[in-house]
Amino acid sequence: MPGQSAYTRMGKLSAIVTILPASMAAGWFLGYYLVDKLFGTFPWGAVSATLLGAGAGFYEIIQILAIDRRDSSG
Repeated sequence: MPGQSAYTRMGKLSAIVTILPASMAAGWFLGYYLVDKLFGTFPWGAVSATLLGAGAGFYEIIQILAIDRRDSSG
């Protein structure tokens, strides 16, 4: 966005700090409470869901950086 201030850009980019830990924590909670408690497979559900959460977090970070790069270059 051409008329975007520096503070708006910093606010959008500051979300990167919380995305990865939040997605990994959400994956762990879902894996532990939905998979491991239901099927009794501790720790495999929690570990695999945490890794999926990390992958989703990295994907979201890449998307945010790609959008920022596209907006700042054009």
